[in-house]
Amino acid sequence: GVIIGTMIGANMVLEEHCSAGPRNVVITGSTRGLGKALAREFLLSGDRVVVASRSSESVQETLRELEENLKGLMVRSGSSNKSLAHAKVVGTTCNVCDPEDVHKLANFTLNELGSIDIWINNAGTNKGFRPLLQFTDEDITQILSTNLVGSLLCTREAMRVMRNQAKGGQIFNMDGAGSGGSSTPLTAVYGSTKCGLRQLQSSLLKECRRSNVGVHTASPGMVLTDLLLSGSTVRNKQMFNIICELPETVARTLVPRMRVVKGTGKAINYLTPPRILLALVTAWLRRGRWFDDQGRALYAAEADRIRNWAENRTRFSFTDA
Repeated sequence: GVIIGTMIGANMVLEEHCSAGPRNVVITGSTRGLGKALAREFLLSGDRVVVASRSSESVQETLRELEENLKGLMVRSGSSNKSLAHAKVVGTTCNVCDPEDVHKLANFTLNELGSIDIWINNAGTNKGFRPLLQFTDEDITQILSTNLVGSLLCTREAMRVMRNQAKGGQIFNMDGAGSGGSSTPLTAVYGSTKCGLRQLQSSLLKECRRSNVGVHTASPGMVLTDLLLSGSTVRNKQMFNIICELPETVARTLVPRMRVVKGTGKAINYLTPPRILLALVTAWLRRGRWFDDQGRALYAAEADRIRNWAENRTRFSFTDA
């Protein structure tokens, strides 16, 4: 019943997603991993996307890659996908820990796109799995600054812009391990920042109650990115085989729901109960899915994955729902 209900709900979201007009989207930390996958998915949904990162070189490289992805899909779909005509991707450098940089990112977006419909605070860091005593002062400062202070600054800036827009806007903070207050041994600093973001969410629900600005969380679950794999052990990787997914797989599920979200305080999760159940039931089939017994990666490089993914992107499968 839960699975069938999820399928019906997913179909309703898909229909609304397909009929929705183009969105103007800002994504921080979007030159690699999940951030880049989200940017690509929004772009190929016909949206106008701003990618941002600390590195100018990374921004330019990502822009070239996303533009090639868009051109490739336009060639494949021909005139059948009219929404792609509105798609646009631009980018700029931004250190989310710097208030001035965040303000410049907002102004850059307004100058390029005119408004901001969706702002996603995706920039984050972890610094590996190890006890707190082994984290340096620099490690702790960087994690707190990027994950918590950066999200606070970006949320404030997005609210400042959106409250002056007639249609408001939607802000997403990325959930992660520890957000619900659970323990996160070996990632105590990271977990504390995610717990702090959950408290921020609760506070803003009351502050924005009569506002046209929605503040939400997006939970991607465990995604095969550098952030997750940094410092992971062979034992960790065996567990990743069961529960992890590739960035483009997660983005394909999250983006349609983010595009059509309404109100405020919504939680958009990739690891829904049906997906968790499916992973547990098929755990024995997932051994060696991403890593072998020695912890060596078995999955294809991103460029090869994207080539195959683009060809099959228009299909909507049972596991997508």
